[in-house]
Amino acid sequence: MLSLLNNFYKMGQVMNGKLKNEIKNEKKKLSRMSLGQKIEYIFDYYKFYIIGAVIAVLIVTSVVRTWVNNKPLGFYAMFLNGAGTEITVSGQDMEKQFADYANIDDGAQNVVIDTTASFNPNVNSQFSMAENAKITALFASHDLDAMVIDPSVFTYYALNGAFLDLRQVLQPAEFNEYVTAGKIYYIDGAVQKMMAQSDDDAIASDDGAQDKVSEGDRTTVSQDKKINSDAATAETVESLDEMEQFAADLMGMPDVISREDFVMPDPDKMAEPVPVGIILTEGEMMSSTGYFDRTVPIFGIPVVSDRKDISLRFLDFLE
Repeated sequence: MLSLLNNFYKMGQVMNGKLKNEIKNEKKKLSRMSLGQKIEYIFDYYKFYIIGAVIAVLIVTSVVRTWVNNKPLGFYAMFLNGAGTEITVSGQDMEKQFADYANIDDGAQNVVIDTTASFNPNVNSQFSMAENAKITALFASHDLDAMVIDPSVFTYYALNGAFLDLRQVLQPAEFNEYVTAGKIYYIDGAVQKMMAQSDDDAIASDDGAQDKVSEGDRTTVSQDKKINSDAATAETVESLDEMEQFAADLMGMPDVISREDFVMPDPDKMAEPVPVGIILTEGEMMSSTGYFDRTVPIFGIPVVSDRKDISLRFLDFLE
């Protein structure tokens, strides 16, 4: 053990001596250079160390800042496809205004109003997929409390069961006021159920085919599975095409609809009308800030929200 320690000591002395000689030689080189040459020399030979040190400082600063600002979430709202030509209030300013309006202590809780999100279900791009993944994650974590969306994408999410039936959160008198004012946005619950059932049938069909596979007749079953799968797929696609066409005719195509082209869905033509949204075209906040100035803003409360009372306050704030 003593011998081992002695060897480490000798190695340390050798390394220390080499380091001293290296520093001495570097000082001698630098002493013959001008200031500009010194800077260039140091950056050329030590740039990776310098860059590494800068990155380390930035990481530490970011971690400390995140730790200091790590406050519980008090409210999260999203404007989806709400870009306007002349935005007069930033998302951050709106967050502060709503925190004051709803008596949320923004010093102790985070208030987030994301006004920059965009998504088009017809566009299969990395950005669109990332935005959809972000929204899905917010639903999964129960962090999303309110959404304001253009009609087509609102319908896309509503038909997938994203929003509450407003009769569950609004008082009868308040709900009737919205009905009288013609501000309630409906979807057909029958279409929603048909689409959900079609998804379930497709999953069940695929699972049933997989259960039949065994080691002895894998090839035969694989062929049968392909035939059955192709038939099931054709049937499913045909059914979905019919439903999507029906939904499109009823609700509008899944592209951003201009205010001039917007047609309010008629609940009298629906088999099972469900009130899931509120039109905010005449809302003070929407009309004065520039958001959704090219389309119709529709407010909805996500089914996963754990702060529905604050969501209703946000609705009042927007109006």
